Amino acid sequence: MISHLHALFPSDPTFIDRELQRVAEKGLVRKMVVNQNAGDMVIESKDYFRILREMKHTDKVSNVGAFDKFEDLLKSKPAVTRLSKEDLAEAAITEEEGIRDLLSVGFLVLSGIPGVYLISIPNVGSFLKLAFRTRKWMVNILAKTKWKEMLEKLIHERWDANVKARWREFRGVRFEWVMMEVKGGGWCEPFGTPGGRGWKLTGKKE
Repeated sequence: MISHLHALFPSDPTFIDRELQRVAEKGLVRKMVVNQNAGDMVIESKDYFRILREMKHTDKVSNVGAFDKFEDLLKSKPAVTRLSKEDLAEAAITEEEGIRDLLSVGFLVLSGIPGVYLISIPNVGSFLKLAFRTRKWMVNILAKTKWKEMLEKLIHERWDANVKARWREFRGVRFEWVMMEVKGGGWCEPFGTPGGRGWKLTGKKE
């Protein structure tokens, strides 16, 4: 998630955005708009195209050639996050020539705007649900306190209280990953105390 990168540079989030745009234009990473509230995702282009090549040979795909055209189209537009029907048609990708396959597998998703698709990646929905559940866990912990804040060491103790169940529920997500998500996404923010670092809610809603 790009929110994790923002967590590394909280004082200058625009630095991350500028750098991501720069490397995206060079074709090194692929940005994807996945959720208005949760923020965007980024993946190395080499990994994105590897997954694309692997998925085109699955039983869900009836038009392998359209996936090759899709790869060429993305390489020619390295920084875009959405494509119109016209963009796809110019690459000889039509409803009959692959749009339906790309939608069904998950490399395109509907944007809510007629004739416009968001560039995506298979199984992103499962990842977003996982990110949402872990954020919700953290937000709920703080929301139940009187001042909507708590020391990090106490939060960590609650995370570790039933670590086996937590591992199954959150599929191995680490505590540090959750803290970066809520910090970079703006749901919670850290502050210093004599007893160690604390966390408080910012008031941002899902």
